[in-house]
Amino acid sequence: MNISTRWKELYDKGHRPPPTSLQDFWDAETRQMFVEFCDLIGNKFGLIFGHRQYTEKYGWKFKFFTDSSPFINNIYILDDGIEMNKIVIKSRDDFKTAVDYIASLPLQEFRAKLKEKIVRRNENQRERSKRRMERERNAKNEFLKAIDPAKLNKFVWSPRISENKIRKLYESDAKMIYDDKLVDEVGYTLYARCLQGRDERLLANERKLKCHHCGEINLSPSNDRIVCSCGYAYIFYEYMRSFNKNGMPSRSATPFFNEFIKKWEATKTYADKMMAIDYVIHECHMNLLAGGGKRGFAGGNLIDSKNVGELILSLAYK
Repeated sequence: MNISTRWKELYDKGHRPPPTSLQDFWDAETRQMFVEFCDLIGNKFGLIFGHRQYTEKYGWKFKFFTDSSPFINNIYILDDGIEMNKIVIKSRDDFKTAVDYIASLPLQEFRAKLKEKIVRRNENQRERSKRRMERERNAKNEFLKAIDPAKLNKFVWSPRISENKIRKLYESDAKMIYDDKLVDEVGYTLYARCLQGRDERLLANERKLKCHHCGEINLSPSNDRIVCSCGYAYIFYEYMRSFNKNGMPSRSATPFFNEFIKKWEATKTYADKMMAIDYVIHECHMNLLAGGGKRGFAGGNLIDSKNVGELILSLAYK
């Protein structure tokens, strides 16, 4: 097996290849060949390339998936192509051999078994969820006997910025109308949400919760029931669900949200503030492109809009 030593040295165990790694690694001709091969396999068999996995001997390898499950496991990187289950693909002339090999595999049988497995898994999951919800309901009812029900799980999350306000800011700025009040409103709204998301996620990682009414830091006990000294009470797992349901800044976007916090805290002038806001919008734009336009990207953590992806794109090109 002529696995690329350069690939293995470039990405060791501690350095997972980014999504663009193969584009950067191969020359243009090999990249184009590989794209055409993946398109062919996708169109003909419905298989999708992805999921990097590290092996001590060969470094990071890849797989072909069907319905989110690996079907072909051993795809290794060569300097000028790939090796798939001992089949070397270095040019378009190798496509037929690879296609014939995949066609010989029991793909339909695999999908049928996978479907059965998914049905069984979903049934088991429903049963587990039903039992869990019953346990949680009983525990909550018991907790309510010892506290003021009106003070349970009263979460206060920093709001997203409205689409109208951030669009108005960009339109005014483009016309060289420098609205200090509006730039502060937009910037501080983004800042407050990023700051709360950062601080409360760090606390949550240590199973701590900051009371949303008096600010006291509480450590969650093993039963997840927290009673703050001010009288407000929380159930830790319901707090985490509320955090996620309200779209607080996600882990994937944490680095540039944290950088925005630093930039905003250092601003003094209108220009500084617009640069900081433009920075976070630009990063949300990059996050959107990296995710292929899927829901759940970073822009949705910060902006209240039914079409936040379209909004981010429109702002990014102003």
